[in-house]
Amino acid sequence: MTKLSIVTIPLTAVAALIFGGAKAEPTFAQTAFVPVASPTTSTSKSSPDQQAQLFFQRFSAVHIVQAVVPTASRNIHSVRGISPLFAKKKKNDTAAGKTNKIQVKLTKHIAGTGQAGDVIMVAPAFFTNKLQKTGSAVRISDEEVAQGNQKKADGEKQALDAANDLKNKFSSFTMTLSKKTGPNGHLFGGINYKAIMTELKKDNAFPKGALDAKWIKISGILTDEGENNTGAAVDPKHGIKEVGDYVATIALLKGVSADFKLLVKSD
Repeated sequence: MTKLSIVTIPLTAVAALIFGGAKAEPTFAQTAFVPVASPTTSTSKSSPDQQAQLFFQRFSAVHIVQAVVPTASRNIHSVRGISPLFAKKKKNDTAAGKTNKIQVKLTKHIAGTGQAGDVIMVAPAFFTNKLQKTGSAVRISDEEVAQGNQKKADGEKQALDAANDLKNKFSSFTMTLSKKTGPNGHLFGGINYKAIMTELKKDNAFPKGALDAKWIKISGILTDEGENNTGAAVDPKHGIKEVGDYVATIALLKGVSADFKLLVKSD
């Protein structure tokens, strides 16, 4: 129940005002409730204090409380004893906020978010406070996404065409390497995968730069047993250690590879 401020006047002061007594200054106090006084009767002559008591008995405490009940224009929180500052606030509709995301394109790898080039949906605050400040993403429209997808598709088609063209060239290609050997035919130092790729890039059988892509690499080497038969695999860590004929496999693109003959001779 809300504490109501009610002016209380000492009985002597009331009696003085009603029945002509000395003037008295009213005092003010706060009370939560004015109890209803039980009526009393008296047949003897009343003193001023008793007359004042009878005067207040005629007014129910209900009337006093009702006198301060607010009208429709009064703030209902003050009547119920709830300050507007501490009143329960209405919860915001967070569902709408969660769907209010923007489309961005990552320019850097962000752990837990995506790789560079990914187009993702993020909250505006996350973009403004982190991605944009660190230069990790840019806003991108649907039209730009469509253009980017088309450009990517065109690039993938060109890469696939180039890989298939290289595959055709390798089908009839034979590479010969010469290296010093010992008396028993063992190579000094061996020939590893990286050395083979270095020599391939120098070969005029392929256009300059055609084998420079980072995904183009030797993926395996087997001994050539003749008549299209292959034997043991060459350990990638140690490479070729003996003179002889080999079949090397080169990865040209994801899902595209080619085999070619590799002849190792003694220098």
